[in-house]
Amino acid sequence: MSNRNPKVLNKLIENQVEKLPKSQRQFLRSLHQKKYRYQTGRFLIEGLKLIKEAVLANFPLESVYIAPSLYEKLNEKERQLLDIFQEKIHFVTTRDIQQISTLSTPEGIIAVGVIDQPVFKTDNNLSFPGIYLWEINDPGNLGAIMRTARWFGVKNITLSPNSVDIYSPKVVRSSMGSLFFLSGFQNVPFEELCSSAKQNNVMVFAADMSGTPLQSPPTDPWVLVMGSESHGLPPHILTSAVKTIGIPRYGSGESLNLSISAGILIYQLIHSERT
Repeated sequence: MSNRNPKVLNKLIENQVEKLPKSQRQFLRSLHQKKYRYQTGRFLIEGLKLIKEAVLANFPLESVYIAPSLYEKLNEKERQLLDIFQEKIHFVTTRDIQQISTLSTPEGIIAVGVIDQPVFKTDNNLSFPGIYLWEINDPGNLGAIMRTARWFGVKNITLSPNSVDIYSPKVVRSSMGSLFFLSGFQNVPFEELCSSAKQNNVMVFAADMSGTPLQSPPTDPWVLVMGSESHGLPPHILTSAVKTIGIPRYGSGESLNLSISAGILIYQLIHSERT
C-alpha cells in the first residue's frame, strides 16, 4: 500500500466499503442504454486499462467504483493514478460491480465518464485528416477504426445519422481507450461534411470495391468516407467524392472487414502524405 496515506487509501484501510443504494444501481445500469446515456450525459467505462487511458487523456470522469479485492492487487503506480480521484472513488462490493457491469465477468472497476458532444460546424476549420463513416452499426468495427485512427494520428471521426453510438459499451471497450483521444462527431449528414470540406479545401475520398488504388499523394488535407460492410456507400456519396479509391485484390474472397480496409487506406493516405 502507498505510504502517503491519501484519502483513497484511508477508505480501504478503514474497510468502509459502500453498499450502493438501489437508486444508484438503477442509474448506473440505465447507462447500458443509449436513451439514458444522452438524457444524463454519462456513460460507463469498464476496466483498469480503459480508465488509465481516460486519465492520460484528461477525459472527464465523474466517479469510479472499485472492488477492494481488485484494489489490493494494484501496483503502486496504479494506486497513485487512482489517488487523484479522492472523493470520487467508491469502494463497493463485488456483487454491486457485477450488477452494474455490462460484462458477464467484470474486472472489478467501473468509471462514469461525461459525454463530450462537440458540435460539427461547417464553417469551422476542423482537424484533418479525418474519417467519415456512413451508417455503420458494428460497434467492434467502430472501436477498431478508432484504434487505427489514433495510431496514424487521425484526430477526427465523424458518423452519419443511423450509425452506432460512439459511447455504447462495446464501442468503448473495443476502442481500447482511443475514444478519449479523438474528436467524435455524431449524426452529421454527408451534405454538411461536403460543405465543410469545400470551405476548408479538404479532399473527399470515398472507399468502394469499384475504386482504383491510390497512385499519387493528396495535395490537400483529406477525409476518408467509408460505408458499412453490408451496404457500402450510396451512389450520391460516390459521385460527390473527389476520387473513389479501393484496395486491389490479389487473391480471392468476397470482401475485407471494414476496420481492416480502413487501416490499409489510412496507411496509404498517410504514407503518401508524409513521404
